[in-house]
Amino acid sequence: MRSTAVAFLVLSAALAGCVSTGSTQLGSPDNERAAEINLQIGTDYLRKNNLNQAKEKIDKAVEQNPRNSQAQITAGMLYERLGESDKAESHFAKGLALDPKNPEVQNNYGAFLCQRGKHSRGEKLMIEAATNPLYRTPEVAYLNAANCARNGGDLKGAETNLRKALAVRPKFGEALFQMADLQYKQTDYLSARGFLERYIEVGRTSPASLWLGVRIERGLGNVAAAKNYAERLKLEYPRAAQTKELIESERNPG
Repeated sequence: MRSTAVAFLVLSAALAGCVSTGSTQLGSPDNERAAEINLQIGTDYLRKNNLNQAKEKIDKAVEQNPRNSQAQITAGMLYERLGESDKAESHFAKGLALDPKNPEVQNNYGAFLCQRGKHSRGEKLMIEAATNPLYRTPEVAYLNAANCARNGGDLKGAETNLRKALAVRPKFGEALFQMADLQYKQTDYLSARGFLERYIEVGRTSPASLWLGVRIERGLGNVAAAKNYAERLKLEYPRAAQTKELIESERNPG
């Protein structure tokens, strides 16, 4: 036990030495290493939603190495979580300027811009991330771009991006559901049915998918299928908001 405690103290002291700036100059290898350590610790705090500790470590990482693009982007996510949008955008912009071809940076900054209502710029960045051959999950970036376009009122752009997501990953459940919903909103009920059936095949049902099924089948005039979806919704999710909508629609048809 004593040797374990001593080892822990030695490790703690070593880490403390690493993260201390001391008289180290900005941009030095020691400072860059210290920034990496603080960034790792701060990111872990951020994941755990410990925002005070995350802020302390991430701010320190940015101070130690302001040219670390990942530190800038992580600071952007932190300040977005803290509700300081202007400061968040400043960090996101610096991160992108430092590493303009990094798809992770593009996707994260693009998502932030979409949330702030800057749909065109945000969608563009996420599409750039999706088309980068080094990006591991392009279908997710296309899905994000689709949601961004849709929130900006561009339904055609949303559909284009969703189809690209499904071209990459045909059984991508969230993209299938979004396509079903989008086709329903555009009154293309037959196409909406096809996408919803594909979604149900690859993912578990939810109140939202069953309620969408009710409305699609009503649109197609298929009373029996609509009733089947409705019965499942009431049975499986009796307290869901969608079930309340269903019951209200049955009381006040049309």
